[in-house]
Amino acid sequence: MSNEIMEYQMFIDGQWTPGESGEMMDVINPATREIVARVPRGTKGDVDKALHSARSTFEAGIWANQSIDERVEVLGNAAMAVIANKDRLAYLESLTSGATIRRTGFVDVMSVAGSLAMSAVILKQMPSIEHAICPPWVAPMHSYAVREPIGVCAGITPWNFPMILAAYKFAPALAMGNSIVMKPASITPVTTLELAKILFDAGLPPGVFNVVTGPGSSMGNYLVSHPEVDKIGFTGSTEVGRQIAHLAADGIKRVTLELGGKSPLIVLDDADIEMASSMTLLAFLTHSGQVCESGTRLLIPRKMQDQLVDAIIDKIKKLNIGNQMDLATDLGPIASQEQLNTIMNYVQIGKDAGAQIAYGGNRLSGGIYDNGFFFEPTVFINCNNKMQHVREEIFGPVQCVLPYDDLDEAIAIANDSPYGLGGGVCSTNTTRAQQVAKRMRTGSVWINTWHILRPDVPFGGYKESGYGRENCYHALMAYSEVKHVCQDLTPDAKNSFIYTFLGFNR
Repeated sequence: MSNEIMEYQMFIDGQWTPGESGEMMDVINPATREIVARVPRGTKGDVDKALHSARSTFEAGIWANQSIDERVEVLGNAAMAVIANKDRLAYLESLTSGATIRRTGFVDVMSVAGSLAMSAVILKQMPSIEHAICPPWVAPMHSYAVREPIGVCAGITPWNFPMILAAYKFAPALAMGNSIVMKPASITPVTTLELAKILFDAGLPPGVFNVVTGPGSSMGNYLVSHPEVDKIGFTGSTEVGRQIAHLAADGIKRVTLELGGKSPLIVLDDADIEMASSMTLLAFLTHSGQVCESGTRLLIPRKMQDQLVDAIIDKIKKLNIGNQMDLATDLGPIASQEQLNTIMNYVQIGKDAGAQIAYGGNRLSGGIYDNGFFFEPTVFINCNNKMQHVREEIFGPVQCVLPYDDLDEAIAIANDSPYGLGGGVCSTNTTRAQQVAKRMRTGSVWINTWHILRPDVPFGGYKESGYGRENCYHALMAYSEVKHVCQDLTPDAKNSFIYTFLGFNR
């Protein structure tokens, strides 16, 4: 790929569209701080333009009135087009987000294709009409329910998984016949713009899929409060999610919120140390810990703590941390200077609270590390569940070890959190693991693995981790309205039971 700085415009009404202000924003490679792309710094006028296109297209029925088979065909074509553009999408995703190219090429691109393909499969399987029974003791009535698109949707996505989290919104929205305006994070907008063109070329009509770029604080708030928006899908922090919920409430807009987490991993006393140590690394170091459902509270039987922590540290020392564009790299950079500062601040908070660093705790320096945003994997011990760095989401490669003395205590600690997004159990006993999973108050529970998000199962959280679910039929339901149609089959008012009974046909 060329090192030339890429210039993008917004994608509105099926074509590249310059921003009204003429101003541009830099997109950088977080490993080097080099500018790799520029995108328009959008304004409220750009949002208006995108929403007008989406609304006009929806009202015209260009996409909404297409048959299920027609929509399924376009979604299938789009899934194949995403795969055909796998190398470019993976390159751009890694270049701008810091995710390792090994992961984006295998996981991220295929997840986008999977979301499109699975939405098409579920749409095809969903009954297009659901008939109600007509009991013989009531007047002859024909009642049925149909699902219809909501209208114009807004999708707002964060910087950690730009493609995947965009697809979680636009795939079900498009499947159900909606139009959508996407607003990606200002530091990682490139792949969402690329996807817009790919989907358009795959047969999506102009105006159905639009992308605006710009600061979230101004454009995001304007977008979610706009009267033309009927449904909002947001992934991000609980703080911003709370604000979006307030803004949406004024317009009684439908909202799906996938927010923060501080997910517990409970290691049972029968766990295999090798499995537990590998599972711990998977849980808290994937994408350098910048994952909403990261397992960052590690609950270990007190008698196993030293042995397991030693095993974890041994494996951390073998990780290759560096250039995310190198296939040999295990961990890439933190996505931005702002996020690096947040991580460093929380590490200091933990130290001040009396937690002990068993490994790490520092920004990496020397060589490539001097130019980029790199932070070493960090393991805190001597933690308790009241500490600020244990309770709040850090969004970085930081693990907090919490020893426990009995299983009831472990489950109580795990559930003692404002969040409820993910959780995990490590055990060699299937029955015990399932029993623990049942008692955890989280939207997902993984047993002897982590981060398995599939397009055919729901994803979302309890408590302050949000509401609503993404993926599978739950998502398609969330992007549709249900309408009941009832027809009285009696030939005239004189013979109608309801009119006669209530005295309205005298």
